[in-house]
Amino acid sequence: MSKVNFSIFCLMFFALSFGVSAMAALVPSIAIDFGVSPLKAINLTWLYMLPYGLGALIWPTLTRVVKVKNLLLYTAGGFCFSAILFGLSPSLNKAFIFRFFMGCFGCSFVPLALITVGKTVPAVKKGKYIGILFGLSYVSTLISVFLSGFFSWRIIYLIPALLSAAAIILIILHLNDFDFRSQKFSLSYLGTLRDKQALKFFTVIALASFFYHSLQQRLGLYLSINYNLPQIIISSIFTVSILSATIFEFTGGFLSQKVGNIKITRLGFILMSIFVFFLFFINNYRVLFLVIGLWGAGWAFTHVGLSTHLTHFPENILRDSAGLNSSLRFSFGGLGALAGGLLAGSGNFAFLFAVVGISLFCLGFFLKKAIGQEYTQEGGKYVRVKR
Repeated sequence: MSKVNFSIFCLMFFALSFGVSAMAALVPSIAIDFGVSPLKAINLTWLYMLPYGLGALIWPTLTRVVKVKNLLLYTAGGFCFSAILFGLSPSLNKAFIFRFFMGCFGCSFVPLALITVGKTVPAVKKGKYIGILFGLSYVSTLISVFLSGFFSWRIIYLIPALLSAAAIILIILHLNDFDFRSQKFSLSYLGTLRDKQALKFFTVIALASFFYHSLQQRLGLYLSINYNLPQIIISSIFTVSILSATIFEFTGGFLSQKVGNIKITRLGFILMSIFVFFLFFINNYRVLFLVIGLWGAGWAFTHVGLSTHLTHFPENILRDSAGLNSSLRFSFGGLGALAGGLLAGSGNFAFLFAVVGISLFCLGFFLKKAIGQEYTQEGGKYVRVKR
């Protein structure tokens, strides 16, 4: 993959990520803008994540009959248009609709990038490429979360529309076709899940996303209810978390090549669980500025470790695995966001903290047993990695 092509994928990741995590921080402000309860406005989180998860199953399979370039042009256009309408929404109900379509189109970027990296980048460099892609997505998230403390949420969501418009121009002018079409179109997600190694991997993906988002999408609400904080303080706390995630997303890609994807992922789960347990003992919101970096670093390590692990899957399941990865992350993330509301009840977050903290720790502790031996691809088959 050339530097120009890779830069275009980086821009698309940047556009997609701008405002994704900011939503959790902006829920109180959006609720005030529309004159509704924050408990109603928070539906904007899962109304984006669930269609994202379902749509992510569609776009990767279309690479069997459509060139990657053409798919990206279509979905980037749809994402751009939806983001503009969302930022201009006159009511919360209209915002629900446009946010839904943002998820439908935005869900193509990550699986199409993973497929392209998996098919065009040498195995020894995949970890670095994945680390850079997701690292830049965290930079984008960091900027959007920081700006959310100073600008209207409408401005925050018009920025990714402009970025995706720029990406469309670059795709037309410079992106290679990346023609991975096959003679026969088929859907083989069930066949992919029959692979025991893949099934174990995607079970971990689903559980990790479920428990992470059950807390992540409630953090802004927790800070608003528990500490009665203004938007600028809430956004600042999220900014520290994303800054930590950004730093460790970049370094995680390189470390995964040195110590292995499983070790990096395990460390990530444990760091997140430590942060959650800290929440039981924090009475002053200022302490959160010191410990929330564990949450961001943990998710970054987990994210880059599992994503790199996926790119080493055999050729015959790589394409569908990329779709399943994004689908399960966001589908179960959306379900987690819904479940977080049930676990937190009417503002009692202790039970939510207990469930999430224990679950993430168990995922980290039993990760190697759950996923099994670390593998790489050689001749279309799994080959054990010796470390």
